[in-house]
Amino acid sequence: MARARQYADRVNVIKMVKVNGRWPFARVVERNGRIIRDHVWVAGQDEHHSEGRYYLEWYEEGRRRRRPVESFDLVLPAARAKSIELSAAKAGLLTQPEASDIQAEADRLTMDAAIDQYLEYIRKHRSLRTYRTYRPVLHLHFRNSYTKTYVDEVDRSDILKFMSDLFDCGLVARTVYDRLVVVLQLFKRHGYKNLVERSDWPNYVETIRPIYEPEEIAAMLKHAASNEAILIKFCVATGFRDREIRYVTWRDIDFRNCVVRVTAKPVWKFKPKNYEERAVPVPAALIEQLRELKEKGNAALSEPVFPNTKGKPNSLHIEIIKDVAYRARLNCGQCVTKHGNRCADGPHCQRFFLHKFRHTFATEHLRDGVDIRTLQGWMGHRDIQSTMVYLKGIQSKDALVKVNGGSLAAYME
Repeated sequence: MARARQYADRVNVIKMVKVNGRWPFARVVERNGRIIRDHVWVAGQDEHHSEGRYYLEWYEEGRRRRRPVESFDLVLPAARAKSIELSAAKAGLLTQPEASDIQAEADRLTMDAAIDQYLEYIRKHRSLRTYRTYRPVLHLHFRNSYTKTYVDEVDRSDILKFMSDLFDCGLVARTVYDRLVVVLQLFKRHGYKNLVERSDWPNYVETIRPIYEPEEIAAMLKHAASNEAILIKFCVATGFRDREIRYVTWRDIDFRNCVVRVTAKPVWKFKPKNYEERAVPVPAALIEQLRELKEKGNAALSEPVFPNTKGKPNSLHIEIIKDVAYRARLNCGQCVTKHGNRCADGPHCQRFFLHKFRHTFATEHLRDGVDIRTLQGWMGHRDIQSTMVYLKGIQSKDALVKVNGGSLAAYME
């Protein structure tokens, strides 16, 4: 605990905490003149909040000011120092800044305001999932690490400290890398680039993307109902993402040219990732099966190709895949979900997921000789690096022929 009453009339101690998904400021709880660590007042109730960070709050020239404090142990010294500074200014012992300096200070962008502005941009221009991913990274993880008040104070040491703090929390290198990307995008949005060097980025092992083997796909198709089989074939043939499959309509299918498109659906608030509509060629056999499915259901062009029971976009395609895999007896028998469900007992195997069809699509096309740039367009990747990760797991058919016919193969007989 820390004493705070003697500074409360000039410098208040508050804390930014998470309440119902938001990050408001809350007054700290005091007992007998001491601040109770991690306790704040929320709606008149004393609540424990270990997350978030402490701030000092005071008024200058009628304007409220706030400044973050790096840790609880520094709250009292920081409040004491600020109180002395304010008292000295009031007594005329400190030189008053020029009006131009005051205006310049007011025009500076605070880190909190910068984060709010960036998250508002993400909320309007990116998916809700992206917004919900970025928000805790910036408001919690980064803001707890970055102790400075203004954006223009940032330098390389702040970014390195942020990465170190993430590693101290036990996060793996890949997760640290992803969160670093979010923070650097924030600063880039506000005009600050090249904050880290190439050697600063955390190193991680780029894993080989798992794919469905031909035997697995064949077994699933054998045990699937007709509509389920078409869904599986569609996933394999298009390489679409989960949401792209969910919102594909009959208007997106070009039966004449054997092409399926990813297009925006404003009525469902769906936007293609990276804002890039694209077209993917698919086998003629699948197009004919889709044509029969459309005619059988007498579906309108605006209707989803794979709807739920109410005719709306279906968000449970993953459940269909897992159920088919279970019926085909493909479950590994070792998985246990976070809810305690065992894949040996039901459709819960974690080896079966929708995005794995996308991995299969990319890997098999590369094996068949499709060039990387063409595949990039089909997959809707913004940069070629995202597509090149699939090169690690492929082995061309020509290479396999050479291996089997080479001198080393003779030793295997």
